[in-house]
Amino acid sequence: MPHEIQPAVNIAEIAPEVRERAKALMTKRFKYIMNRDDTFKALAHMGLERTMLDMAADPGGFVPGPIHGTDGSGELLDPLDILRKELQLPALPQVFLELQQAINAPHTSSDDLAKIISQDPSLTAFLLRMVNSAFYSLPIQIDTITRAVTVVGVNQLTTLAVGTSVLSLFKDIPPEMIDMERFWMHSIGVGIIARKLCRLTGQGDPERSFVAGLLHDIGQLVLLKAVPERQGAVIKHGRAEQKLLFETEKEMLGFDHATLGGMLLRKWNFPYVLVSAVLEHHQPKRNQKEAEPKLVHCAETIATGLGIGSSGEFFTQPPDRAVWDSLSLTPDKLENMIQDLDQELEEAFSILVA
Repeated sequence: MPHEIQPAVNIAEIAPEVRERAKALMTKRFKYIMNRDDTFKALAHMGLERTMLDMAADPGGFVPGPIHGTDGSGELLDPLDILRKELQLPALPQVFLELQQAINAPHTSSDDLAKIISQDPSLTAFLLRMVNSAFYSLPIQIDTITRAVTVVGVNQLTTLAVGTSVLSLFKDIPPEMIDMERFWMHSIGVGIIARKLCRLTGQGDPERSFVAGLLHDIGQLVLLKAVPERQGAVIKHGRAEQKLLFETEKEMLGFDHATLGGMLLRKWNFPYVLVSAVLEHHQPKRNQKEAEPKLVHCAETIATGLGIGSSGEFFTQPPDRAVWDSLSLTPDKLENMIQDLDQELEEAFSILVA
């Protein structure tokens, strides 16, 4: 089970052998981080403490299970061919399509959007739980979608509704391919950290940052649904050879999950900023005017360094140095930023993955 929902463990009481196991794991996890500034050192220290707590609470949780897949041989794939396999990809909910049309239509009011959202009881319940949670920490209780739209904002709530409506489409991936609880924990963690970076730096939009982080690895899910044996082989090979997953995907498939995820969101007519954030979350463009791609790029590095869930990638990816430096993160800012991370993560997880 993830760290955030484990019972409390006193770090001073952790056995020496657990400490050594955690240190060995963290050394491996940060293999690709060569130039560690003070903030990276602080991130590694925080990650080590969390890993020790995880190992003490769940000793068997760090033993990787077997990955099913072929030997990975075969011709390189065309991402367009995968996206054309409509029968293997989920259909979008009707409320999603109506929200997309309303967003793009002129003169759409907050009441119009509230009516569309209210047609879906599960989405309505989810949004009300979310706006009344620690995720927003509002001083008042919100009891209607109309009120939620008024308080949170039309664009912000609609972005949240559109992004989270996708989650239910990928709940049938076999557990032998990937641990979906840990996958969503990682995705939600990246979303929350991207949102925190947005507020810390004053760049981008908080809800767009969260949804971009939430969906950044959607291409991985598409691969696991459309070509599970091939993607299983990629994960298996990357783990065995200790290579970054997205680079292994390019080598064995011809493209990576970020490319496929960006193409899928473009096909679904997602806003450009969300498409870009998913497409560029491993390699952000230097001339990108939107902030969300770089926020998600750095948020993934932080989430993986802390050991929040798992998307199939074990290693902490070295961020683009110019992008990382542009956030002006310091050890103190990083520590303050993640102080209440566990509470937000546990609550968002319980709402999104219930």
